[in-house]
Amino acid sequence: GGMSIGTLLSCVIRARKVPNLCAANQMLQGYLAMRGANCRNCDKYFHCQANYNAVAQCGRSQSARQTAEIISDCREIAQGGGPDSDLDQEANRFGRNLGNCADRYLSRVGCAYNPSTRRCG
Repeated sequence: GGMSIGTLLSCVIRARKVPNLCAANQMLQGYLAMRGANCRNCDKYFHCQANYNAVAQCGRSQSARQTAEIISDCREIAQGGGPDSDLDQEANRFGRNLGNCADRYLSRVGCAYNPSTRRCG
């Protein structure tokens, strides 16, 4: 199943927070980039980078951080949790804390995605 901007925003609104629309859009763009790349072993990179962009591109504000966190949590809950979900959340947190997603989650874990070309390999 896909995620729409409406789904993302409904997650934030359910958490009784005013959504940071910039951050919500960055999260959606990250999801669409992941779907478009369809690149093996790259899931964590996209989780990380979407959260990074949501904070870094949206004023590094508390509302941007909260919006990214709520959307990440909502997505993991919708997917049913489990061990992989814990690893997704670790990548989400690393990105929100402005960690180097490319260094941690690209070639080091066998992900062949190239952020410059936005292609796999």
